[in-house]
Amino acid sequence: MAVAGLVAVLASAALSQDLWPEHRGPQRNYHLTTTTEYPTKWSVASDENIRWKMPLPETGHSGIAAWGDKLFLTCFRKLTAEDIGKKGTWVSETCGYCLAADTGKILWSCDLPGQRPNQVNGTFTDSTTPTPVTDGKHVWFVNAGGYMACHTMDGRRVWGKEFEVRTKHSAKQFQPFLHEGNLYYAMLRDASDKKRRPQKAIDYDKNSKTGWPWMYVRCFDALSGKPTGIIPEGITVHSKGALGVLNGETVLLHAKGGGHSPPEKSYGIGLSRLNAAHDLIWERPGLYFEGTHFVDQKYAYCFDKNDFVVLALATGKTVKRIRIRDTGSVIAFDDTSGRYKKSTDVSTWKPRHLLTHRTNIGVGRYHFFMGGRPGILGRIDVETGEVCYLQVPVQVVVENGGKKFSWSEFQSGDDTGSGFVVKGDRRRLSHGFGHISAATPIVLNNHIYFSTVLGTVYVVDATAERFDETALVAVNDLGLPGKTWTLSPFTAANGHLYQRTSREIICIGDGR
Repeated sequence: MAVAGLVAVLASAALSQDLWPEHRGPQRNYHLTTTTEYPTKWSVASDENIRWKMPLPETGHSGIAAWGDKLFLTCFRKLTAEDIGKKGTWVSETCGYCLAADTGKILWSCDLPGQRPNQVNGTFTDSTTPTPVTDGKHVWFVNAGGYMACHTMDGRRVWGKEFEVRTKHSAKQFQPFLHEGNLYYAMLRDASDKKRRPQKAIDYDKNSKTGWPWMYVRCFDALSGKPTGIIPEGITVHSKGALGVLNGETVLLHAKGGGHSPPEKSYGIGLSRLNAAHDLIWERPGLYFEGTHFVDQKYAYCFDKNDFVVLALATGKTVKRIRIRDTGSVIAFDDTSGRYKKSTDVSTWKPRHLLTHRTNIGVGRYHFFMGGRPGILGRIDVETGEVCYLQVPVQVVVENGGKKFSWSEFQSGDDTGSGFVVKGDRRRLSHGFGHISAATPIVLNNHIYFSTVLGTVYVVDATAERFDETALVAVNDLGLPGKTWTLSPFTAANGHLYQRTSREIICIGDGR
């Protein structure tokens, strides 16, 4: 009933304005169905259809929460040369910001001190990764380095508290959310908890199979910060979790397993109620799911190392298993002729990774994802089992007022708002496909918005009968090649798209 009430409140508010209160959006599944029209074509590099853009004080990953005339996001505190060590730039402290939605002007900010440094502009995550959460009265910020806080909409701090962080791979996918007056996030049990497993691993040894305490999804009273519950099954650092509704109750799909031998056992995937007891509805042990979960009204959708798996949401039983690895057809682009080729078989492909982390999303009978090969989008027909791929440009290049596409060559760079030069893992400066995270795509009225770390954005018609070049509505940019970098998802509110890069925040729509 509480869930239905929250949905009703959001739906009522959406009659006058579209809201994006947290990472997963107003429908909590990265979808927004609305009568409002949203832009599909723009260019930040050439100032096309851009309402405004504003430099950010520092770099960061978080998505943008939008409510009314306010935007909320997280950045690092000002970085200095002292933050650069032997392994690159590692920092724990972040800052939360409230911005005016019509100008991007900073209205207020707050310090979010952390306990454990994370790699700045990390390939998968950093301390700024969690997106703020708001209900229109309060806003909650989470620093993945070990701090969470609640503020009023005008910036007054209600409470703030530290929490312990395991390693840099502490909660690299999970995003905070509100439910029945509680704030949920993934973290360790408290040190005083008798059920906490002891730490035997050497600090920062991410590959220890048994030596780390387990991670759990925990909840806290949203207005006091006091702990109120825990999902006892544990959750891997790879699992972003997926919210759904089963028989009128809110449920969370969560997984254990993945790379670097996470200690939570036994590996598999499960579904829990978000009630007081956090009852486990079902669990499927032995499946290898690395955080690529999606839920609709009837099914849970997951990838393992080779296949796409459809599970019954109510029971966890396998409804369908579709082979992905070395299977399907691709429509590739011929750079010489400037045209797409006919569809060809992909059985000779040997990609190490099936898809780019966090990039899968379902729309009706289809499931979409960014492939593990550069410049490849994938679509699965869940009804027929057909797997199709489409080659897309890797980067948009703007020269002399004109726009052209680059299909293989690219320029990378993660310029920051302060001008600080980040050092560290050079994988972040690749093409943005494969063994790296990308922003979780969003769906606006059957248009999917994919974005890569290069700031290349693909808008795809999810209803297209054929997954060919006609399904590609637009290829847009978030800035100049070599100066644009992002791991942040899009936010849609009041007819505008909001996005941020490592250097600025952008409002798209109603521009030239």
